[in-house]
Amino acid sequence: MTDIDIKNKESNSELKRELSFRDIFFMSLGGQAPFLSMLTFATAVLLLAAYFSPLVVIIGTFVVLMNGIVVLLLSRKHTETGGYFNYAIKELSRWFGFETGWMYIFYSILYGSSYLAGSAFILSYVLGINPVFALLIAFVPTSIFLLVGIKPSARYAIFAASIEIIVLISVIFVTLDIAHFTFYNPTSSVPSGSSIFLGILFAIGIPTGYGAITPVSGEVKNAEKSVGKAAVMVIIIGGLLEAFVLYGIVDAGIYTGTLSSLTSSTIPIISIMKKYLGPYSIYLLLFAGINDGILGSLAFFTASTRNVYAMSKRNLLPSFVKTLYKKTGTPVMAGIITLVIAGFVLFPSIGFLGAFATFLGLATLAGLGNLAIHLAANFSMLQSLRHTLHKKISQESIVLGAIGISGFIIIYSLITSVTYVILIFLGYMLIGFIAVESIYGNMGKSNSPQKN
Repeated sequence: MTDIDIKNKESNSELKRELSFRDIFFMSLGGQAPFLSMLTFATAVLLLAAYFSPLVVIIGTFVVLMNGIVVLLLSRKHTETGGYFNYAIKELSRWFGFETGWMYIFYSILYGSSYLAGSAFILSYVLGINPVFALLIAFVPTSIFLLVGIKPSARYAIFAASIEIIVLISVIFVTLDIAHFTFYNPTSSVPSGSSIFLGILFAIGIPTGYGAITPVSGEVKNAEKSVGKAAVMVIIIGGLLEAFVLYGIVDAGIYTGTLSSLTSSTIPIISIMKKYLGPYSIYLLLFAGINDGILGSLAFFTASTRNVYAMSKRNLLPSFVKTLYKKTGTPVMAGIITLVIAGFVLFPSIGFLGAFATFLGLATLAGLGNLAIHLAANFSMLQSLRHTLHKKISQESIVLGAIGISGFIIIYSLITSVTYVILIFLGYMLIGFIAVESIYGNMGKSNSPQKN
């Protein structure tokens, strides 16, 4: 094989940089599935924290923002496909890189699947159909978008996420208008510490769409500036928007004297929508269930495929996994693997446990995975700073703060979570340790990190 043939083969296996800042911003915002997050993650926070729920969302947003700033710093240095996996393998070691990529598969697929479970719950509730059939309504188009290519996905995200922002801003003004713009004090009733921390675990699931950005860095134009900027903007906008939505809902509930009856419901926000919007709420719920189920799952499944693709490129997964579809340049095998795993998780779980119970379980597991992934990113950044001649104390302080906050929350969450969640999370992590040791042998710190 000639040098020209080798270069052509390598270029054919690379993903093309064709995404703009606007593309990844709306893809990431779509990854939050804003309206569905309000009906699922925000509902869980409301049930746990009631009056205090808007502040829990703000605290969760601050936790995510600390990690997002670290990602901003890392994304300026590493612009290749792979994101968190890429950070770990370059700054730490191949062993730690594999474990980070392994955990990212867990995190991204479960987050995407939790949105689909939430979508199935809403659609089955509104349409009165079996949740397994309701799941197909969002799962099928998500699969098509994932395999067709990233540009059509980005165009869909721009259109759909823009509508969602308009709808959520409208919800804020409508609920505040119901309360005649009288404002309550969210600290007037503070829940228990365990409720707050479990609420935070759900709250960090709201502005976490940015976690789907970094794995697609290799397809972003001017990635060293666009990726980090989009991540931070999405966290702030998405988190504060949901906090104000919750505040408006609680405020309206207090003013009309219906808050206690609504929070005693297992579907409080849906109950509020039905109360104030009447039959029109059906159309809004259908829109949220279908549109956000696709948006949220597509963002994280796309990120999963790029993570798996990058691991294959580094020879940490079988070579066939990095196969690209010639017409679109999409990592088709990685996409198929992602969809098969998601289907294997979702269909039996929803069939046996129901859609809402499946959502809660997957969201809790994914929240723990989210924290683990960002701890890996934080340690990657800390190692990067140690190699920097001109260290910036402010950056090191942010990284150490992010490590402390994320570490504390993940430990507290593990202590307070139900047993099956702890066992699944730790069991999956253990399997990753066993896999990397048995398949690749001594890949630890004796191998120096790859810098190129």
